[in-house]
Amino acid sequence: MLAASSSGTSASFIVPNATFFVELAIFVVVLGLMAKFVLPALHGVLDERRAVIVRAQRDAEAARQEARRLDAERAAVLAKARAEARALIDEAAGSVEDLIEDARARGQAELERRLAAATDVIESERRHVYDVVMEGAVELVIEAAERVVGGNLDAERHRVTIAADLADAGTPQPSD
Repeated sequence: MLAASSSGTSASFIVPNATFFVELAIFVVVLGLMAKFVLPALHGVLDERRAVIVRAQRDAEAARQEARRLDAERAAVLAKARAEARALIDEAAGSVEDLIEDARARGQAELERRLAAATDVIESERRHVYDVVMEGAVELVIEAAERVVGGNLDAERHRVTIAADLADAGTPQPSD
């Protein structure tokens, strides 16, 4: 069975002795003091910590909602900016096309004006050259006729006839 203690008395470990009751009383007193002084302080710290965590969770949720709102606002502003940029690009493209068309019209008008002026100058020079050539041709024909006939011809009298004969022969007449 059980071995005897060193004092020689046989004591059962199941039956408590006086030290047990003293230790139990000290334990209850320490437990009471802890419940009275330490536990309220621990509960205060825990409650404070719990409040900080709850506040942080609320703040985090508010920040998430604010971030979602700002993200939606950012997306709306970005979409609006893209639409405005697209409208500006389209407007600029239209303006460029209008400017190109206007420049083309001005260029065409300038081309037609210069072409008409050049045509007038060419026609004027053609008439002048025709008149000079005809004058020379009439003089040449009169001189040739005088040599052939051997006499003097009346240049003024025959000039109109020679010019008409040259015209009938296919020489182009100046258009007046």
